Amino acid sequence: MAKDARRSLKLKLTFPEKILGDPIIHTLSHDFDVVPNILRGRITGKNAWLEIEMIGSDKNLERARKFLADRGVSFTVLP
Repeated sequence: MAKDARRSLKLKLTFPEKILGDPIIHTLSHDFDVVPNILRGRITGKNAWLEIEMIGSDKNLERARKFLADRGVSFTVLP
């Protein structure tokens, strides 16, 4: 795979209540040069989960995963 090749990564994200309303998806796109595609999800006043597909380089996808973990978003890689 070429250095700048883009690939797809599907994740299920679970957000804790304390960060609901934070621009997490926008930040992924703006700061990490990945394209997030929201596949489905549920948002309540107490928590939220989203299934997303992120498209980007291996390096940027890894940076985005680290950002999510640092913000307290738990995630599972989907097939």
